[in-house]
Amino acid sequence: MQKRDAEELLTNWGRWVWHQAGVPRYTSPMLALMRDNVAQDSVPAPVITDDEAMLIDSIIARMWRRDEQMADCLRIYYCTGRTMHGVGVVLKLSRLKVRELLIAGRAYVEACLDLQRAA
Repeated sequence: MQKRDAEELLTNWGRWVWHQAGVPRYTSPMLALMRDNVAQDSVPAPVITDDEAMLIDSIIARMWRRDEQMADCLRIYYCTGRTMHGVGVVLKLSRLKVRELLIAGRAYVEACLDLQRAA
C-alpha cells in the first residue's frame, strides 16, 4: 500500500461507505436500472481500494471498542459530510469537543497505519 495520510484515507473511506459498498441488501431490479442509468456527478467517487477502505473500517471498529464517542465523530463527520457543528448536534457535543475528538481520531488512525506499515 502506498503511503497516504489519514485525512485522505478517511475522506475516501467516507465516500466508499456510500458508493455501492457495505452490507448487501435487496434492491428492486427497476430501482437498480434507474439508478445505474442516471449520471450522479454530485458525489465524487472514492479514490481508495477496497483493501484500504476495509483497513480503515477495521481501525474505526477497533477505535469504537476503546472510545465510542471518538469513533462516532469520525464516522459521522467523514461518512455524512456534516460540519463539526452538525456532528456536535447529532452527538450532543460542542463543536470544540468534536474538533478535539476528530484530531485525536485522525492521530489514532495515523498511528495504526504506521504500525501496519512497520509490520
